Amino acid sequence: MKASVGFIFFMLFLAGLALVNLKGLENRSDTNIASAAEIVGSAWQPTHIGEMRLEKETPMFLKFDTDERFTGFSGCNRFFGTFRLVDGALEFGPLGSTSKACPEPENSFELSFLAALQSARSLSSSDDRLTMYDEKAVAVVRYIRAQQGDAR
Repeated sequence: MKASVGFIFFMLFLAGLALVNLKGLENRSDTNIASAAEIVGSAWQPTHIGEMRLEKETPMFLKFDTDERFTGFSGCNRFFGTFRLVDGALEFGPLGSTSKACPEPENSFELSFLAALQSARSLSSSDDRLTMYDEKAVAVVRYIRAQQGDAR
């Protein structure tokens, strides 16, 4: 039963992403394409998944390590993998994670966050903000720079 509820929330999230895509491309003229030098060694806390605003106190984060690896926390489980960023084009390698069972709504947020990460194809940055876009240039995750203690 819990798995089917999580699946339903995940499908609703995907439907929401589809609706966002129908709105058209997001205007990216006020942002800069992020470079690897800008993000390596930095940690980011998501503020939005698609158009859904997250709570300010979310424990979720994404950290880009110096060796083209990333780590993070998706609300219930830790995740990790590799990335490549060249001229603003983003490529995530296979994503691995721990497999702790999560209660709702954390499970749905986690599934949505990880799906959004895997759909990301480019990055832009502006001050202490980072945005990931899908292949249609629609924002899939927005972040603020995490404080040192926030990215455990």
